Amino acid sequence: MDMDRRTFIGISSAAAVGSLVPSSSASAAAETESEGYRYRIAFDAWINDVRNESMPLDNWPYGILDDRTVDGIVKAFDVQSQAGYNVVDILGLWTTYAWPLEIEHVVDKNRQRRINQILKAAHERKMKVICFPSGILNWGFDKILQAYPELGTDNKHEMDPFKEESWKWLYKVFDYAADNYDIDGFHLEAADQGRCKTSECIEKWPDNVAYYCDVTGRLADYLRQKHRNMLLVTTIQGFSSWGKGFNAEQMEHVVNLSKKVDCLFDQGHRGTYVPQSGWEEFIPKLHCAYGTSGGIWVYPPQRWDRTRWFLPYVQRTGQHMRELYQAGGRGVMYYQGPVENPGTEVNVDFGGRMMTHVGKSEADVLGDTLEHLYHPKSSSALHKLVGLYQSAEGAYFEQWNQQRIEEAQKAPPPGELHLTNLFGASPGPSAYLMEPFLDIQGRLKYKQGLVAIFKDLSMIEDEFSDGGRIVRMKQGISETLVDINNIAKCKNESEVWDDQGIGRQY
Repeated sequence: MDMDRRTFIGISSAAAVGSLVPSSSASAAAETESEGYRYRIAFDAWINDVRNESMPLDNWPYGILDDRTVDGIVKAFDVQSQAGYNVVDILGLWTTYAWPLEIEHVVDKNRQRRINQILKAAHERKMKVICFPSGILNWGFDKILQAYPELGTDNKHEMDPFKEESWKWLYKVFDYAADNYDIDGFHLEAADQGRCKTSECIEKWPDNVAYYCDVTGRLADYLRQKHRNMLLVTTIQGFSSWGKGFNAEQMEHVVNLSKKVDCLFDQGHRGTYVPQSGWEEFIPKLHCAYGTSGGIWVYPPQRWDRTRWFLPYVQRTGQHMRELYQAGGRGVMYYQGPVENPGTEVNVDFGGRMMTHVGKSEADVLGDTLEHLYHPKSSSALHKLVGLYQSAEGAYFEQWNQQRIEEAQKAPPPGELHLTNLFGASPGPSAYLMEPFLDIQGRLKYKQGLVAIFKDLSMIEDEFSDGGRIVRMKQGISETLVDINNIAKCKNESEVWDDQGIGRQY
């Protein structure tokens, strides 16, 4: 599985949605600011990614659905709904890796109750819920393939697309979700576990884009017929190569797929498949909306304490969303995280507000977010806090050497940033503070920036009625400084960590 991948407005009908997609970038620019993005999706990803309690000894994705899971999701709903999100996208409500042979027995009564509690809470906050029950012919069918090996292919996770029994199992899973729960749509994903490459599959689909579009389109056709009013979004994660776009033949398949879904998401884990320079030519060819995941995001580390990091990125994602909108994009699948982390909470709130008011500057939207969350006692205090958030973002990201990252990782710099290893059985090291992201001078400059921000926060924290957010900000900064110093000490970077006079003569 790709390590950069998570292995993951009231819409009256699918037809109404399709008719609203702009036919050109000129018509997109003519839309008023108040309309904003049509699909403002809070992508919670796996159910415990927004959990406010860490799970330090559990491998990702943590699939338990307990009361703390529900609490984290609902608290995130509160932020999301007030910020302007209109759709929530959740993975793993029923299971993570494997559906049982008795599909209807996938959950017990307690898990069913909690799922319904989550759906009710979202709808009470006027947000639709779309779900990912399984991948398309993969991700979730391992037990079924063990019981029916004749449905297998050369890919141990992939059911045979030439066998109708494979499709019947897939339809059973989606029908179960749609028929038994008050959900509003589906997140369709075909490429997360790869594809079949048997001689028969290669003969029919020598091109990956053709395969993924065809199997996604077949499921979308079924859902349109069986569950007519469901909102359908699909990702093209894994379809092609980053930044290369699609050739003419591939484009035919993508356009055909766009006739069957409401929004196509080119998320951008390592850059979008369609380069930004090609958006204005590509988007008008689609029959549905086009979106990304906002340009850059931090994937929340499941095994870390929820206040261990402080990393806002609002200026970068805000600029991306404005440029995407101007090119005709009308969807953002914006990654969420635990709102107990104050930097994450601001990123989440900012994303919803920016999608709703794309004509406003990043600084103005950030000001709206901080005023809403921190309740400043004066305009001067708000202005200072806006500046500190901007400084915190620059203190980290301005140290990146894009070329060094690309050379080291053999891929473009990440849109999806992992602070530590995604997988594991205990909390991992702070990879985002190490090479290739930060070198010695990068760590030193980032440390100096955080120290200055911490001191300034201490001077102004009494000027807010913030519910403890500034205290948690300072905690995140303090723990990041510990990580920087530990890395520097291990690497013998005395200019970074030796700031207490260690080894000096008095």
